[in-house]
Amino acid sequence: MDVGKLFESSHTFETDRLIIRRLTPEDALEYFEIASSPIVSAETIWNRHQTLEYTIGYLRRVSDRIERKEEIHWGIIHKDTDKLIGRTGLIMIDSEHEKAELGYVISNQYWNQGIATEAAYPILEYAFNEAGFNRIEARCRTNNVGSYRVMEKLGFVFEGVLRKQLKIKGKFMDQKLYSILKEDFISKYVEGSTIE
Repeated sequence: MDVGKLFESSHTFETDRLIIRRLTPEDALEYFEIASSPIVSAETIWNRHQTLEYTIGYLRRVSDRIERKEEIHWGIIHKDTDKLIGRTGLIMIDSEHEKAELGYVISNQYWNQGIATEAAYPILEYAFNEAGFNRIEARCRTNNVGSYRVMEKLGFVFEGVLRKQLKIKGKFMDQKLYSILKEDFISKYVEGSTIE
């Protein structure tokens, strides 16, 4: 496994509608628009961003974790507007066991358009085919239909419910756990069908 490939600063991905490139503190203003939305943050572990200064600090912390090769986040840019509309990335990177966890946040103005699925696919492809991961996990609250539909469209397999696994905004919440293995990815996208 070559986890260093994930952290090549110049690496970007391009899809039909999107440019996916490293998230940086320079994205603060546009990321604040997304993260300050109570609609977007309602299903997340984090509270909505209240100030631009908080967002700047958050993105600096993200950059520090990227520099330490602990996790990687990419900004999702819509080609039509050249605007940041979300982020995706891999956290909980475990090089010993060749696994990580996929995450994504999309502006609610772009929900139900297949954006998260389109943005996550090249991340998975790169993680499996270039960096050498064996397993990618993803989790969401049990009632977050939009999030787990993304996982299902990407070919993730539902593994079960993690009961009261996270304390979110003061309340213990169940999480649905999904995973996709390298062999699943190859079967779905190389030997089988294309992305839905």
